[in-house]
Amino acid sequence: MPWLAGKGRSAHQPLMASLIAHSGPVAGELTSAPEPMLNSIGLSDLEMCALDATSTANHAGVAPLAVDQIEHALKAAWPGGCLVEAVSVTGSTNDDLVVRARMRQPARCVLRAADFQTAGRGRRQRVWCAAPGDALLFSVAVPVAAVPAAVPAVTLACGVALAECLEAHGAVVQLKWPNDVRADGGKLAGILSELVADRESRYTLVVGVGINLRLDDVARRAIEQPAVALDKLLDASVERRREPLIGRFGGVIMATVAQFVREGFDPFCARYNRLLDRRGEIVDVTDGGRGLISGRLIEVDRRGRLCIESGDVIHRISAGDVLVRR
Repeated sequence: MPWLAGKGRSAHQPLMASLIAHSGPVAGELTSAPEPMLNSIGLSDLEMCALDATSTANHAGVAPLAVDQIEHALKAAWPGGCLVEAVSVTGSTNDDLVVRARMRQPARCVLRAADFQTAGRGRRQRVWCAAPGDALLFSVAVPVAAVPAAVPAVTLACGVALAECLEAHGAVVQLKWPNDVRADGGKLAGILSELVADRESRYTLVVGVGINLRLDDVARRAIEQPAVALDKLLDASVERRREPLIGRFGGVIMATVAQFVREGFDPFCARYNRLLDRRGEIVDVTDGGRGLISGRLIEVDRRGRLCIESGDVIHRISAGDVLVRR
């Protein structure tokens, strides 16, 4: 699964503008999901598209994901109600949940997992490529009563939760601001967060997660950056534990979103900085298209902004990419 990035910018700017005006500069680049190009397609048709494509994954010899196993593992981290879905093939698990949440806010949390995505995407609409069964691919939809302050920083909070969960399984990981999980100098996972409003202005946070399970030579050649997979960090048995891992990680993400809605980014800030990749080093940062800033990476602040010291100035960056010097 070459996850090439996190999440894309939205073409639907008014909602995002209102969020920034409401909460001030924040980080994480959470996007307000654009109107889907699916107005003539009903939910049952979307499900049928996924079902019709199952032969792709099945032909590759990938066993279907077992919903009951995901549910069992999820309950340990998320005791609240949750609808669990698993498909062999879909365009994008995030898009699936965004379309539904735009039509109607879900009554409870939803976790949707897939063996294979035909239109996976990351930050700034970068392409996600993954062979069937080679990645842990899932999204969660969490209905919220109101938009929390500094809402884009939910991406960073979910990064903390995912990284700590991976640590609990024995992996040594770091967080590359704003949405990557790294290990051994390569990308292991990425997070895509989107805010959706339905026709009655009820909000849902959709968070997508992609984690490299294994990488063959073909996949490595297709990636534009160094990458690493769980089967090398832990052991080959992770391939037989897809459902427990999806359930555990999904439950942790849901619990994190719920805590973020209640308490904001404060409970996660110090934990993020503990894991912050390249902290104290000189890095290059693209600052939301405004050119390149070079300086010492100090920390992430309480609003999730990246703090870069350049000369006598501390730059607080709300959107951008950290370029790793080789």
